[in-house]
Amino acid sequence: MSPLTDGKLNLRSLAFFRIGLGLLVWSFVIQLAPDYEVFYRQLAPHTVPDFVLELAFWSLPLFATLLLIGFRTRLSTFLCWLGIIVLQQANPQILQGGDVLLKLLLFWSLFLPLGATWSVDAWRRKEPAKPWPLTTQLASWALAGQIVLVYWSAALLKSDPLWTQNGNALFYALNIEHFTTPFGLYLRQFPDLLRVLTFGTRIFEFIGPLLLFVPVYRYHFRLVAVTLFIGFHLIGMQSLLRIGLFPWVCATAWLIFLPASFWNFFDKKREDQKSKSSQRKQPKRVSSSELKPVGLLDRITSGFILISFLDVCAWNTASLNGPDAFRWMKQHDAWSHIFQLDQRWNMYAPYPRDEHGWLVVPADLANGTQVDLFTSQPVSWDKPGDLGAYFGDDRWRRYLSNLFNDRDPQALQGYADYLVRNWNQHHGEDQKVQIVTIIFMKQITMPDLTNTPPEKDVLYLHAY
Repeated sequence: MSPLTDGKLNLRSLAFFRIGLGLLVWSFVIQLAPDYEVFYRQLAPHTVPDFVLELAFWSLPLFATLLLIGFRTRLSTFLCWLGIIVLQQANPQILQGGDVLLKLLLFWSLFLPLGATWSVDAWRRKEPAKPWPLTTQLASWALAGQIVLVYWSAALLKSDPLWTQNGNALFYALNIEHFTTPFGLYLRQFPDLLRVLTFGTRIFEFIGPLLLFVPVYRYHFRLVAVTLFIGFHLIGMQSLLRIGLFPWVCATAWLIFLPASFWNFFDKKREDQKSKSSQRKQPKRVSSSELKPVGLLDRITSGFILISFLDVCAWNTASLNGPDAFRWMKQHDAWSHIFQLDQRWNMYAPYPRDEHGWLVVPADLANGTQVDLFTSQPVSWDKPGDLGAYFGDDRWRRYLSNLFNDRDPQALQGYADYLVRNWNQHHGEDQKVQIVTIIFMKQITMPDLTNTPPEKDVLYLHAY
């Protein structure tokens, strides 16, 4: 029996999920728009041709709108997935976990009837669509399995004593101030509370998904699970951390689990009692007798879904087996290279970094003066008041964090060249940059929950 007929995934929930996906793709584009030229022309490694990037970026809003309203839903889903992949591959340095999950949700959505109701496609059809039984069943379970694996893998990766023994992981995470909200900074004065939240987070990631598999009062437990996880992301995580779209993508993913009873609360009449005139506007339940017979294409597609999900399981297994296993997957998994199924849910795992700080980029000018290219102001070694605003928006925070965490010489050179080029274009010959230095003002969170004084850590030095 298909998950769509036994209450596991409801057609209205899939439609709600589709609308959320369309809004997320729009948000992805809106986030990138202000700095598109910088991220993809000046700082990107130029692995994707410019015309492909332009086509992907400027067409995504159209595809996202078509997905949102459910017009040619499967095709618009595919085009959104393809456009997201192109942009993500062009500059992976600005990506966060939410971007990875977004492309995975779009991939699995290719095989589900997202446009079966509440869509232009449903309005244009005279008869309800009849999904393929094998494809629908496997895709439903694969998408559900993907979402569950996010949390179980994240919980298992949190293996350091900061998570499992002393419970100071969340305190360490909130000390990475450019990713922390003002409320998160405020909570650092309550380390005992943060220990409770640390242990609670890991336990919740383990136990929370199990609510989906409770065999009794199935609808009630599902509604509880959806409510808890959406609250966990949009109230808990969003209030503490500045991590871009990640909480919103996770919350959207849980919409697929909304049970039929949730929608029946808003519509007291049962679907089988609706008149024919209302059937075009309201979802029609698909019974197992109405499904298309299993055909060759259905079997082939189902085999593709099964192989893809096994690949997802392999990626999560490799991430749990350490960096060497993960690197081996990156080198040898051709399937994932094509369909972009690679994933590792290691946010603040196995432990939050104990190093944190801010950037100062002093530049010696031709006239003998010095300026900070990061702020275009005189050089100051004092800690900024709001590191989140100091680093910029979500994309810049991720890019700069990767810059000083990875210490990749090529990336550092590219960023320095970008700053120098931008400065020289707006200043005369006497103010041209002669020497630039990228310095990380590093602090370390100690086991007693104090921070060391800032020290200068030179990441890059170059004469022009």
